[in-house]
Amino acid sequence: MENFSADLITLLRSASGLAKFVLFLLLAISVLSWGIFLEKLWVFSRARKARRQIQDLNLAKYDAEELRRKLDHYPQSPLSRVFHRVYVDYYSRQAVADEDALPHLLQRQGANEIARLETRLGILATVASVSPFIGLFGTVWGVMRAFMNIGTWGSTSLAVVAPGIAEALIATAAGLAAAIPALVFYNHFLGALREESRALEQFSADLIQAEKSRRNRLSAPGAGVGGVGR
Repeated sequence: MENFSADLITLLRSASGLAKFVLFLLLAISVLSWGIFLEKLWVFSRARKARRQIQDLNLAKYDAEELRRKLDHYPQSPLSRVFHRVYVDYYSRQAVADEDALPHLLQRQGANEIARLETRLGILATVASVSPFIGLFGTVWGVMRAFMNIGTWGSTSLAVVAPGIAEALIATAAGLAAAIPALVFYNHFLGALREESRALEQFSADLIQAEKSRRNRLSAPGAGVGGVGR
């Protein structure tokens, strides 16, 4: 293993400038994709934990102010952020609020939260798509170098072609090493994003239903104030 590591370091040192650039570029985008993975893993993990606790709440049981105070404990959740925006734009000025405005407001704020969660996921998709081609470019260059060595030395011995072929194989491996994790990360977070989207839809539906029930109670003769509202 130590001999292999030493041979690999020697090979990298003797690699052509273009091969070194390709490997450095693949290393940089691989580090970038891992950084995005760790950041998104933290974001989605916190959001999932908060979502599970919020989903246990009976929205119709609380008025808007009580629900806002409860959701204050979960600022990392898209559900909480959506409700706080809706609270400001709808419930805090309920006297003039249009009932039909609530679904549109929830839809708009939900889309904003999904877009927020999607930030930088496109970079993972790009890394997964582009890295194999960058590695392929390094592969082609390594093979070309092997053929140029054959032309220069007039020999096809292993000592002549090995450096170029080794460069080609390393570039191929580096391209795959950058692309495969990025693809796995992207698909994982795409699934997490779908979960958050479904949770937002269900939360919006529950909130709309709670608001309809509250309005029906208010419109009934002798009814008091209750539910999600003021």
